[in-house]
Amino acid sequence: MSNLIVTDAQDLEIASGIVELYEIKIGTGSNNTLYFHAGKDLDNGTAGNDLLFGTGTEGGQQTYIAMPIFLEGLEKSAEGAQNRPTLTFANVESIIKNSSVFKTKMDEVDGSNNLTWDAKIDGIPVPSSTFNMDNLIGARVTRRKTLEKYTGDGVTGYEFQKELFLIDRISNKNNLFIEVELASPVDLGGVRLPRRQVVGKYCSWIYQGGATDPSKSACIWKTQQQFEDSNGDIFSFYFTGNDEPLVLASYLTGSSTTFWKGTYSSGTAYALGNFVLHGGEYWRCEKALPLVSGDNGVVPTETAVQWQLVRTYTVWSNSTNYTVNATDTRKNSYVKYDDSAGTVTVWRAVRANSGITPGTDETVWTRGDTCGKLLKSCKIRYQGMPIINESSGSYSTDAIPSSVVDTNIPLPFGAFPGTRKFR
Repeated sequence: MSNLIVTDAQDLEIASGIVELYEIKIGTGSNNTLYFHAGKDLDNGTAGNDLLFGTGTEGGQQTYIAMPIFLEGLEKSAEGAQNRPTLTFANVESIIKNSSVFKTKMDEVDGSNNLTWDAKIDGIPVPSSTFNMDNLIGARVTRRKTLEKYTGDGVTGYEFQKELFLIDRISNKNNLFIEVELASPVDLGGVRLPRRQVVGKYCSWIYQGGATDPSKSACIWKTQQQFEDSNGDIFSFYFTGNDEPLVLASYLTGSSTTFWKGTYSSGTAYALGNFVLHGGEYWRCEKALPLVSGDNGVVPTETAVQWQLVRTYTVWSNSTNYTVNATDTRKNSYVKYDDSAGTVTVWRAVRANSGITPGTDETVWTRGDTCGKLLKSCKIRYQGMPIINESSGSYSTDAIPSSVVDTNIPLPFGAFPGTRKFR
């Protein structure tokens, strides 16, 4: 709103009358808005019924078509329920049938901008031939107020503060006029902010949906190379649906290293982040286990908070026989596969096989790198830290997740995952 029009309105005498302009935006599209004014004969019939209003520059003005239209019941208050005014206008369906300017606007080609009417509701086109009053439900209505002298060809369109509404329902309809009830954009029943229900227990986002297709979800966790450190090293993390780290099997073999300690021994003290083999499975130390006199340590089990179960994977080969476990599917073979499109995925075998490419048969392979849908699932990924692989001296490809996370890194907002499992 310009100070110039405010000054005009505060004069003792206003030489130019107030003009109300209306815009109705139907559905979505690049050319889906209809422009109207109340149809008053402002110029005594000398220049037609339409009004031009806008910036006054070439291509910056809109033509507002004359049509009987009236807004009433508008109130402004900071207390109580939001006011719901009504908008009354001529029966548009009848106007369309009579090939009026309304229909012409919906059928025309905008020569200056090379645009055609392309309104869509829920992805379905709404041309004049199929338009009906129900298409107005949910349409956005904008009322503009200006002075008559700020309308016209080449005139800069100064205006008062515009008002926005949504058409909530059709309150009255007959052969002569249509009456619709308007609502504030923040006063519609059933609409939630921020437009999603808060769901406890589990995250509602599609895992990695935002990374592959932003329209799927807001989870931007990539399929690989999710982190880059200050040295420019890029590394990848993978986890199972039970939030178990997936580690390249070759890292957990051979002689003892800083993190790999071989077979578990009850007489050995283990430090935070040490990996061991026990009971045919791999474990990561979550809490330092210093030994004192007579202490035999804590044996790795799924109920021991001192240990985290770890799964291992290998790089897929069409000549390798992959196996499944008869009693625990979590123990099935895991492989990493890079498809022809460059997408890297860790897969878990569903049934024993050899030579069957991951991703080609869901009865043979299923995703091994999945999300636990919990707050912990976000933390171990977005706040994860790698352990350097001593054999290569870096962690540039397949990183080993540390038991420590970086809590200075913010977690993505909006999924509202729970903090406890209810499986």
